[in-house]
Amino acid sequence: MLKDAPSERTFQRWHEYGCKFIILAAGGSFFLLVLIAGLEIRWKVASMRFAVLYQAAKMLRQPGTTSGTPQLITNHIIPTIAWIRSRMPICLQNIFCSLFLTSVGVGETLDCTDVLITDKVFDQFK
Repeated sequence: MLKDAPSERTFQRWHEYGCKFIILAAGGSFFLLVLIAGLEIRWKVASMRFAVLYQAAKMLRQPGTTSGTPQLITNHIIPTIAWIRSRMPICLQNIFCSLFLTSVGVGETLDCTDVLITDKVFDQFK
């Protein structure tokens, strides 16, 4: 047992929260996480059911093909993510294991402004 290790229940909760945010990042982009943090709604998102998050991610990923995509997504969320992406280029280093990134075909640094590369990474979590 590790010294100061979290309880199994705490670890499972952290894992669940991580999965929820990965679902949204895979649907909308890494910058959706920046938006969630900026709006201080991470606990609201963490408390949502997986089915709701999958639907939201689907609407974000393919807004024109999903019937009933709310105008909030097409008129506000997607343009806001694009604005954040253009003004706040983010590269993540040492966030993911280099072996994982290499297996996906990405270098050691994840350029979050490159939608194709971040899609390749986040799609691995599906």
